[in-house]
Amino acid sequence: MIPDKILYTDGHDVVVTETMLKVKSSPYWLNGITKHGLSIIKPNRVPGFLLMFLGVVIGFIGLLQLIPSTSIADFQFNGKVVSANSMALMLGGLLLLIGVLVVALQRERYAVRIATAEGEKDVIVSSKKEYVAQIINALNDAFDFIRARVPVYTE
Repeated sequence: MIPDKILYTDGHDVVVTETMLKVKSSPYWLNGITKHGLSIIKPNRVPGFLLMFLGVVIGFIGLLQLIPSTSIADFQFNGKVVSANSMALMLGGLLLLIGVLVVALQRERYAVRIATAEGEKDVIVSSKKEYVAQIINALNDAFDFIRARVPVYTE
């Protein structure tokens, strides 16, 4: 038996041949794949926005000095008294900063999505769009190779 021609490999986990896509130790035969393509996975930014909102609310509470000034609500650091309103303002600013960082650092991810008889699944997920595009192009070449081999019957 002649081994399949390798159309793409990343040298580690992904190999595309003329008859299959192999990811780690999972083979996906091309004749079982009904559809394939690029899938964009959007990040969930809701936690970051909630932190930002909470930071703004707590910061406004401290800024408007809505916490009553009592000796119980005040904190002491190195012999200095810090009011609860000042602490709320600092905590609000910190939460706002953390929320901004969470939202800013999240990126879209890209996936090779295939559809088989079992359903659709993202078999390869990466933050690099070019990497995923190379694999999809290799799959396109493999499907073109299969179509070229299949004889067309006309009557």
